[in-house]
Amino acid sequence: MNESIETELHELAQGCRVLHMEGHADLTRGHLGYRDPAGRGVWLKRSGIALAEVRGPADFVLLDWKGQRLSGEGRIYKEWPIHTEIMKARPDVRVCGHSHPFHATLFSALDVSLEPVTNEAAYLGGPPGRFEMTTGLIDTPALGAGLAEALGAASTVLMRNHGITFVGGSVAQCVLMGLFLERACCSQLTLLSTSLPYHSTPRAELEAKLGQILDAPLVANFWAFYQRRFNAADLAW
Repeated sequence: MNESIETELHELAQGCRVLHMEGHADLTRGHLGYRDPAGRGVWLKRSGIALAEVRGPADFVLLDWKGQRLSGEGRIYKEWPIHTEIMKARPDVRVCGHSHPFHATLFSALDVSLEPVTNEAAYLGGPPGRFEMTTGLIDTPALGAGLAEALGAASTVLMRNHGITFVGGSVAQCVLMGLFLERACCSQLTLLSTSLPYHSTPRAELEAKLGQILDAPLVANFWAFYQRRFNAADLAW
């Protein structure tokens, strides 16, 4: 493994632990994948361990575009097609994540549009896609391709009664998209539970917010915050 890939996988491991810390934990489920820079396939978190237990490069397996192991040890997730099919459909995606955060998974069961009632929803750059082909595992290339189609050009997609998938051009951007979607869903669910009327960000103001998170300095600033928060928490695993 060359030094560049090793560095990326260390950050990917940290991304897994940040997701755990921020409410994306679900037993040993949930995974991040990183596009191999040499075009061989995807480096995917190994199965059988929690997001919080991912410590470094040894916890990732390199798969080719057909899901065959090229490098690394450990079990392979049945949902590897999430990563391969999205990355084949979206050349701009370098990192892809899938998790089951509580509020976003609940929101996926509703026939309600996610509205920009908070900055987090605006930071997504647009509404999440909706995937409804199955509520089960995305364990075939056909289902992975369907998920990629539902994602489209968006940064996130809600998977009916299942969870979410989120993407980015870097570890930081991908993880932030997952965190923001969960917070945006939590905010709207809270408002809906009051049965009171509420307002979304006016379209004229939304235009100024859309895409802000894609600004590299802001991504770096937010990601550094989560890194500091994680380091201070010193999770004991």
